[in-house]
Amino acid sequence: MYRDASLPDKPRNVLGIAKDIPPEEMEKLLLASYAVTDDSLRDLAMRRAQAVKEWFVGPGGIAADRIFVVAPKLGGDGIEDKGVPTRVDFAMK
Repeated sequence: MYRDASLPDKPRNVLGIAKDIPPEEMEKLLLASYAVTDDSLRDLAMRRAQAVKEWFVGPGGIAADRIFVVAPKLGGDGIEDKGVPTRVDFAMK
């Protein structure tokens, strides 16, 4: 993955070829290059919700007209238990 990534700060030798660096440094450079936006978080939340819905409708045996996916909340607003906001909460009614 590191080899194929086009990172602007990838260490290179005098010929411009990427240097071999320890895996820990590769991981650090890759993680620093990732951009997580609200749109990407919203997309991830919707894909996860859709996967859960498909299971309920398929193997779960629940009628599709009884399952609804609502827009995800991206912030920690409304979390009363002071838990970390980087989590998934599912609600069923």
